[in-house]
Amino acid sequence: VKLVTLPCSRARIHGIDAGGAATVAGFRFLMTAADLPQPVPRFGMQYQDRPVLADGETTFHGEPVAAVAAETRDAAEAAARLVCVEYDELPAVTTVAAALDPASHLVQDPALRPPGPFRDSNVLAEYRFGWGDVEALRADLVVEHTYSWPMMTHFAIEPHACIAAPDGDGIVVWSTIQHPYQLQRTLAGVLGLPLSKVRVIAPDPGGGFGGKQHPKLEPLVAFMALRAGRPVRLVLTLDEAFQAVRRASTEIRVRTGFSSDGTLVFQDFEDDWLIGAYADTGDRAASKAGYLSAGPYRTPAVRIVSRAILSNTTPTHPYRGFGIPQVTWA
Repeated sequence: VKLVTLPCSRARIHGIDAGGAATVAGFRFLMTAADLPQPVPRFGMQYQDRPVLADGETTFHGEPVAAVAAETRDAAEAAARLVCVEYDELPAVTTVAAALDPASHLVQDPALRPPGPFRDSNVLAEYRFGWGDVEALRADLVVEHTYSWPMMTHFAIEPHACIAAPDGDGIVVWSTIQHPYQLQRTLAGVLGLPLSKVRVIAPDPGGGFGGKQHPKLEPLVAFMALRAGRPVRLVLTLDEAFQAVRRASTEIRVRTGFSSDGTLVFQDFEDDWLIGAYADTGDRAASKAGYLSAGPYRTPAVRIVSRAILSNTTPTHPYRGFGIPQVTWA
């Protein structure tokens, strides 16, 4: 299997033509969103917001719009290059400031979002923690600064890879995943199968660090195996891995009050996490790192506001500490 992607973060898809791909020796079929059950199945760790294939519009650079099945890797790559996608590039939200700008577009359709006060914004969730009254306390010295942390990829030496094969009236999937039972539940949900008809085999991964925790492309490979009636395999290149999983970029504003003898008076945090186009586990990092922002210090008053913010960037995963390195740096 080889993925077909677009060279932009956000685009409206008008048509996909496999005519050129079909001329490649060894080409078997092209799968698009139109070939999947309708509406296109969605999945996710917390919210069912991620489609198996981009449905009408892409939301981040590298999101697959189609996938080629062929007899060999070379044939799949050659065919994928010949797939013609007609699309219009659209403005993309790629920074915290742009995502929070009321004039910016919404990364997700509010219909995909759970009810709540942030449904019509790019804030997926907001978490508030703390104690005492930060505003009421006086400090001899206040230190205030904003700390920025970039996106990073997990870069396991073993590539992201999975194999799927029909298994009687069910499916079996081999995947370098860190949570096989989560994958089993996800596959059962998108395929409409009972858990007993879904087998997941998870060999010891050659590195994961959080990047292989949860399902990403396994549902697509499973659908392709059922259509092919035989085993299919997807192995991501390094380029594709960079576009498949990242750690969230973060902007953390900190106000810290000290007394003249150096003891802490208050800590005031505003943590913004750019978690990407889908919730995945980015929201969990914003929550966990949020309530640990103040560290191990005995502080009379603490106020923490931590926000998970949607953007037209790669969906994010925890990376060695679930957001703690970011807040520890700040």
